[in-house]
Amino acid sequence: MEIIRYDVRKLPLLPNEHSNSYCGLFKISCGGIHGFAEFALPRGSEPADLVKWASVFGLLKGLDPKQAIHYITEHQSLWGEVRVHFLLKCLDNLISNLENSEHMAMSQDQVRAFLMKYALTYYSF
Repeated sequence: MEIIRYDVRKLPLLPNEHSNSYCGLFKISCGGIHGFAEFALPRGSEPADLVKWASVFGLLKGLDPKQAIHYITEHQSLWGEVRVHFLLKCLDNLISNLENSEHMAMSQDQVRAFLMKYALTYYSF
C-alpha cells in the first residue's frame, strides 16, 4: 500500500479548480495488480500528518479484498467518511483490475515512476 500527496499545480490534465485542494492517491496491490483511488480535501481540512492519518490503513495489510472491505465497514465510524469512501473505491478498483488483469496497461515500475514524479509526500506501508 502506498499513499501519495501531490503538488496539484504540476499534475497533467487536472482542472485548475482543484488547485485549492489537498489531493492524493492511495494505491493498494495484490499479486502485482494495483487498485487506485484519489482523494481531494479542501485546504484547511487536510490532515496535519499524512503518515499518522494513513497509518490505520496498515491494518488492511495481508487481507484479501473482501476481508478488507468488511474490516473497513466495521471501522467506518472511527475512520470517517472520507477515508472509508476512498478506501472502498480503491478496493473496488483493485477487484476490477484483478478480474481484468490481462488488460493492465502499466507495469509496476511505470506506475511508480509516474507517481513519484508528482509526489510531495509519500508513505508506503
